[in-house]
Amino acid sequence: MTRYEDGDERERPSWREIDRRKDRPYAPKEAPKERKPSHRSEWMRKQYRKEADKLFLGKKGTKKYQKALEELESLQGTDQFDRAVKAFLDEFGLPDDWSTLSLLFDYSDADQVIQVLKTMRDLYEKRTPVEQQGFRAKLQILEMTASQSDLRDLAEEMLKTL
Repeated sequence: MTRYEDGDERERPSWREIDRRKDRPYAPKEAPKERKPSHRSEWMRKQYRKEADKLFLGKKGTKKYQKALEELESLQGTDQFDRAVKAFLDEFGLPDDWSTLSLLFDYSDADQVIQVLKTMRDLYEKRTPVEQQGFRAKLQILEMTASQSDLRDLAEEMLKTL
């Protein structure tokens, strides 16, 4: 038995016992070294994931979608915005991501904006507090300024429930 500095007394095996344990056939061997993946295999894995994501996203994973989205962002606040949104919705349908939906608040078609609001309401709980606050602020603006009574009523109702 060996006494340690902290006063703990433990049984410690002798060097003979340690050597005997090493010689046993079932003694654990040193684990093989892990191989680092090569740069090529890492690149291939990333390409595979990228292609798989595109497959699951459908049209929304294409370069054409990204280009149309960039066009929407660049035309926001201009006279061509409504035309670009209409073309975007005809081609790709209503988006399902928060930031793209937020762009569509300024679209002049009240029916489409109502659909955007309903979609965003479904996503509301999963958003950050800042995004939620921005959404509520946009609803307050719509409640006060929307020319369509349906849109105003929906914004008012959503503000009460959020």
